[in-house]
Amino acid sequence: MRILFINSATYYAKHTSVLPLGILSIATYLQNHGHSVKICDREIDGTGKLKTGAFIPDIVAIAAPSFEGFPDAVKISKKFVKKNIPVVWGGQAPSLVPNLVLESGVVDFVVIGEGEYTFLSLINAIADKTPFNEIAGLAFVDNDEIVINPDRPFADLADFPVIDYSLIKPEKYFVPYIGCEKMLHIYASKGCPHQCTYCYCMCLHKGVWRPRPFDHILSEIEYLIDTHGLDGVCFTDDLFGPSKKHINSICDSIIDSGMKFAWGCNMRADSTTKEELQKMYEAGCRWILFGIESGSKVRQNLIKKNIEIDVAQRTAQYCKEIGIYTTVTFIIGFPDETEEEIRQSIQYMQVLDADAKFPNFCGIIPKTELAESLMKIKRWQAPQTWKEAAKFRVMDRYSDNLSNIKDKELKIILSSFYWTNLLMKYPDRGKSSRVLFKRAFAQITDALRWGTFYSFLLILKSAFEFIKILFYAKMFPKILKKYGLK
Repeated sequence: MRILFINSATYYAKHTSVLPLGILSIATYLQNHGHSVKICDREIDGTGKLKTGAFIPDIVAIAAPSFEGFPDAVKISKKFVKKNIPVVWGGQAPSLVPNLVLESGVVDFVVIGEGEYTFLSLINAIADKTPFNEIAGLAFVDNDEIVINPDRPFADLADFPVIDYSLIKPEKYFVPYIGCEKMLHIYASKGCPHQCTYCYCMCLHKGVWRPRPFDHILSEIEYLIDTHGLDGVCFTDDLFGPSKKHINSICDSIIDSGMKFAWGCNMRADSTTKEELQKMYEAGCRWILFGIESGSKVRQNLIKKNIEIDVAQRTAQYCKEIGIYTTVTFIIGFPDETEEEIRQSIQYMQVLDADAKFPNFCGIIPKTELAESLMKIKRWQAPQTWKEAAKFRVMDRYSDNLSNIKDKELKIILSSFYWTNLLMKYPDRGKSSRVLFKRAFAQITDALRWGTFYSFLLILKSAFEFIKILFYAKMFPKILKKYGLK
């Protein structure tokens, strides 16, 4: 069969596009099983038009990694429904609300969670005209009734193939970062063993962490270096490695390969040693992101993050001594969070010896423990339609405020940190540069080259975001002083 994969657009001005890794993995898997595949990424295309060339699909698979991609995904789905071509949705967001996606009336199937095995089973069932009820991890409509089959057991990632990056143009996704000019996002594992109440990971991965074979990853990196000039890798894993043994094994593999590239990852700040960090540096690690989330020990327990914040401070100091650039994140606006708690977080961030400090807003994610607990006491309601889901904002997007802090004050705190980070100079191969400005400039340059309505819209949104951040960061000195930011 011919399968057209489409990554839906969010037209979001604050980030550069990353590789659609889920699509790439599934497309490679299906291609290895004899199917023809094509990938269209509307996040990177920018034209607003769906260009499939002479490729006429038998099935259309649409990824909506975030809720913001729902409107574009629905718009695309309508085009193919009219042609009686089966439409399948997948990704993190549809996996959390498959019933709402199917109720849109323009989607035939939703692949929940990991898609390789489920999608292949679906294709076979369509081809053989057999029932869909036995396909684990699939949701569909049967005689106007929504059917959600049981979850599929987690796969051994060693059974998945080396990703075929020739299915896309990697150059379109290159971004500059610390120690590199051509960085791409690659994943080395799935899941996380921790149980943070606000995180989607428990919903989709059930506290299970699974690594990919690192020889697969090195094969992909070698191809990208030799064919496309890759010089940096950002491992997108929720948790790069839960054990010292695993991380040491990865570092040894990189060193033994002889390949030279800068890389970074996400880790817990209280579960690594100086020796481990030194080994990572020797293997090319130049940056690490640590999710701290709160400087309040009480809040740490409430959200089940349970970071030992004193140990995290020591880890940041180790990284600075070794030469690894550190970014830490924290969250403000937790339900019932007080001014004193936010002051504690800000004070902690100010003394933390990290290089960059990024705040996020506590947006409630459906199906998380936090969301379920709020629903029980009727303080929050899950989306009832796909349109409501599309309005959900999480992380760096401001949304419903359930804290004890005024909306304006939260926006001022967020913007103050954003502005500082935007102006910050990052280390760059013996010198320093404003990497975030370079990224923003590259994004605007791409948009100008597209020369379409959508690129014009993206530029306007970028300008609006910039002005909004500047306004909140600079126009309220009394509130900044109140929280120790001025």
